[in-house]
Amino acid sequence: MLAGIVERVTFHNPESGFAVLRVKARGHRDLVTIVGHAAAIAAGEWITATGEWVNDRTHGQQFKARFLKTSAPTTAEGIERYLGSGMIRGIGPVYAK
Repeated sequence: MLAGIVERVTFHNPESGFAVLRVKARGHRDLVTIVGHAAAIAAGEWITATGEWVNDRTHGQQFKARFLKTSAPTTAEGIERYLGSGMIRGIGPVYAK
């Protein structure tokens, strides 16, 4: 299991839900790459993922999630990142801050 804050949504296909995420995960110093499926995802959201670590030939080590659970951000940093991600029309990074 892996849990943390989504720092960046590298890729998200709204039709299939496939997503590549960079996450500041508990117990990891560097950002972790998580691949999985989510209907909607934004930077700043808290996620919990279950799955396994895989070493992709092209992209290196990543966590392949079988299950992703998201929840709204609760920290000031998370809320700022969430609002600045473009999820809400008219609110960008500057206004979110």
